[in-house]
Amino acid sequence: MKKQPVKPEFTLKMFEVLGGMWISGCVKTAAELNIADLLAESPKTISLLAKETQSDENTLYRIMRALSSVGIFEELENKTFAMNDLGAALQTDVPGTVKDFVLANMGEHFPGFGELIQTVKTGKVPFEYVHSMNLWEYYKQYPELAANFGRGMTGLSNMELQGIISNYDFKPYKTIVDIGGGNGVMMHHILNSAPESSGIVFDEAHVIEQTLGLIPENLKDRCSTATGSFFDKVPGGADLYTMKWIIHDWNDEECVRILKVCHEAMTKGSKLLIIDGVIPDDSQNQPHLVKLLDIVMMACLTGRERTLDEFKQLIQKAGLKFNHLVDIGTQSKSIVECEK
Repeated sequence: MKKQPVKPEFTLKMFEVLGGMWISGCVKTAAELNIADLLAESPKTISLLAKETQSDENTLYRIMRALSSVGIFEELENKTFAMNDLGAALQTDVPGTVKDFVLANMGEHFPGFGELIQTVKTGKVPFEYVHSMNLWEYYKQYPELAANFGRGMTGLSNMELQGIISNYDFKPYKTIVDIGGGNGVMMHHILNSAPESSGIVFDEAHVIEQTLGLIPENLKDRCSTATGSFFDKVPGGADLYTMKWIIHDWNDEECVRILKVCHEAMTKGSKLLIIDGVIPDDSQNQPHLVKLLDIVMMACLTGRERTLDEFKQLIQKAGLKFNHLVDIGTQSKSIVECEK
């Protein structure tokens, strides 16, 4: 069998691809040591960073040197390191942080990425192959990791909320239900943008226990909660339903079931916003963030990221009508509007 010769520069290029994994290990270490928090106020020498993190100075320097070489933090003179815009994304409890998501992806999720062959050959979800349970069962068993994962989702959501609010007008809708609304942050933003609207955050009971305490004082008369499973029933009669990063968690059959439950709850003319990543149709060879997020779904869940045509097929099977796609200014999510 004839084989194509390998050009040396592409051997090096493949090393650079693998370097993404090596750097990810360094990013996880920086997140675990709270390096971004320590550099937030001012630059620090490696000796001071090592002292504050109770780390070995020489080893920590090698980690920080590698991170700075790819633009995460900045190395100054005399082994001093400073914060930069990219490193700032690893801070704790700030809008747009990826710290918690990094810890989940490089923690419990990570072994699944090395077992993608399982889903290719057998259809088994790699996370389930590694942990002998699905992701949601795992998080019920390990609530601290579940809490971290929830913070990770919130951090990622915060970078897109302004785009959602800026590109979709929520004011015409009297009652809005956020399905799988988690801690309610998106609903809070929506209601602040639509002062005449009221909202319901819908999720499982163990999630809503936390959500209730997070409703801002100025929204307590307009924001309420409801509990249940979106596979069974969601609050009925609202003018608008939203679901952000829900559909991509599930396979096609499960998605149609969820959308049919929404259809049953909706009244004629009410709308549903599916806020999810959308892979452009006919985008062969073109880089797109959602094509990579699709591998996360493959490694961890039964779900997948979809093209607009694939969304349209799910919507039609559920008895809903596709209206239009709304760009919110980021590749990671768009708004797919449909109605009953």
